[in-house]
Amino acid sequence: MKLKRKHSLIVIENGMLNVYSLDDKIRWNVGRLSADNEPDIILHSSTVSRKHGYFKNIDGSWFYVDNHGKNGTVYNGKHVSVGIQGRIKPILLKDRDVLVFGGGAEAVVSSKTIWSVFTEFDFGDEYAVQDSKGLTRFVITDGDASVTLEHPQKGTMISQPGGFAVYMGDVTFLIGHIALLT
Repeated sequence: MKLKRKHSLIVIENGMLNVYSLDDKIRWNVGRLSADNEPDIILHSSTVSRKHGYFKNIDGSWFYVDNHGKNGTVYNGKHVSVGIQGRIKPILLKDRDVLVFGGGAEAVVSSKTIWSVFTEFDFGDEYAVQDSKGLTRFVITDGDASVTLEHPQKGTMISQPGGFAVYMGDVTFLIGHIALLT
């Protein structure tokens, strides 16, 4: 499958991977679909607000702005909080920043949360999904380097120069030129 984009948001929800080429628009609204709301990035979990947040390009840099709904967003392992006096606090995104939508203050990835990564790296034209049900030990390699994991948590991302892997329990997503050895 193809992933060739400059600035992308890769979203994993319910075992499915979706890629959004952010450069196609200046602003991308994120949330649940409803009769009065049709976001650009539609998330299906009941823990996500209808108007959860948005991604915006400002002078060539991408930002995420959270609307601080009930179940919030976790950014690189930390809950996104409001700014001074409740002001909106945009987050400047960099390659491989991870956002978990709808998980409350915890960074726990479950069937009710949505895992995503912002990326600026061109991984070529491929990604793969590999069965990892029941596995407890993984070796991720890009041919030059490898990383071994024992008992990873759901949502663990393993980054290599040639790509990255995202362990989601029963399946592992391989993005770029990398492989999962068991």
